[in-house]
Amino acid sequence: MSPKPLIIYLDTQDYIRLFNEERTSTTHQILAKLTELKNSGDVVFGFSWAIMFEFVTKPSEQFRTERVRRGQLVKDICGSNAFPFPTEFKKGGQFPNAGRWMPGKEGKLVTAKEFRRKAYSKYLQHLAERCDLNRFEKRRLRRPQAMNELLRKSTSKWGARLEDFQGIPVSKEFVESGIVNRFLKGRCTDSEFESRLNSWFSDPAEYSRIVYDFADKPNLLQEYYGVAIEQFETFISKLQSYHRGHDELEAHRAKLRQNYLELGLCKRKARELTKSKVNREEFDPEAALETLANEFGQERISHFRHYIDKAQKPSYRFKKSDVLDLMQMMYVNECDLFRCDKAMGDLFKDFHPFRGKLVKRFDDLPSLITEKFAERLI
Repeated sequence: MSPKPLIIYLDTQDYIRLFNEERTSTTHQILAKLTELKNSGDVVFGFSWAIMFEFVTKPSEQFRTERVRRGQLVKDICGSNAFPFPTEFKKGGQFPNAGRWMPGKEGKLVTAKEFRRKAYSKYLQHLAERCDLNRFEKRRLRRPQAMNELLRKSTSKWGARLEDFQGIPVSKEFVESGIVNRFLKGRCTDSEFESRLNSWFSDPAEYSRIVYDFADKPNLLQEYYGVAIEQFETFISKLQSYHRGHDELEAHRAKLRQNYLELGLCKRKARELTKSKVNREEFDPEAALETLANEFGQERISHFRHYIDKAQKPSYRFKKSDVLDLMQMMYVNECDLFRCDKAMGDLFKDFHPFRGKLVKRFDDLPSLITEKFAERLI
């Protein structure tokens, strides 16, 4: 039996760098080596919600083509191999998860019920614009049963054009397949329809193209987990503020003692007047992590505790981007090699569960993959 392929997670910046650099660059030469390993079945790459969220940030129209092409790059590298959203692990989610990186039951962005309701509303608007419906007819057609009957008898071509679905995210292939007409006339099941409706959401290339038109929608991470993340950020910010205040107090005490000496007081008296030192305290992180633990599970956030231990050191400088990095690190245990920036790599170099998995430089991947293969032979 051949060994399982190594699971590798690339950082968001790796995709941006690969996209921006020329095909002849060293980065692309390394990607070519990695692609050979992928094609031979030795390694597999996975993407996550963090990679997909990057496409939701809506740039100006001039960058739309580039954003779409970047989605194709993710697909070329990872295929449909997705890490489930961290909350899904408690429900049995596993890599590669058939492209479903999002939270929710089976990764459904839109259910058949929701689509039917929105489609009925748009079709009623379509009829009102084309036909002279009176108030009674409009009211009657708002009833699902009446609309069902009308659609079954209708010969209208509504739903055969992408423009008919403004406000409803659908792919061109989905519209051209004719499944909308069959669904609205009751000729296909809800499960079949939902599978086809949401398939683009699991395709990084299609997702990057379609989601651009809906990029003003709420950020899923903020919408569902914003409170937990804000609580953690607030705790770290207050912790850092405490350390800065303590340092300032100590500096003030030292300066005051020096002033006493310069004014002619003896050292004993100067020390006596400034001896009330405030001890630096360390704080229990459990209260700050309670909400995160409830959302993602205790085993998924152990590295947050390690981070807080480091952040309690006076020299540490907190960045808001740390929180997103920590969220992505919930996948380290599923990986053989996990790309992260140098700061995070250094911060977790002594964190035992991550030992031998963190890769601070994209260029180091080929050699580290070789090392992993060698370890399997020992």
